[in-house]
Amino acid sequence: MWRSVVILHLRTSITVRSAKQAFDLLSARWPVSDGKAYISALEACEGVDQGHVSNESARRSFLLALKEAEIPYSTDIQH
Repeated sequence: MWRSVVILHLRTSITVRSAKQAFDLLSARWPVSDGKAYISALEACEGVDQGHVSNESARRSFLLALKEAEIPYSTDIQH
């Protein structure tokens, strides 16, 4: 789980709490399928599951993919 969630502001808000949730979004519903940040985020989020990428590194990669795809978001500390 991420210490600080990422909230995507689309038609409805989507709260992402983990690399697994981020990976699922990236692989199923992402508007950019060939961007450098997108590919990096996919690899990083998958790497968390395999144990060779930290949660925070995957989160940072996911934020870059959001910026690349121009998806509005905010972050919040989990309570």
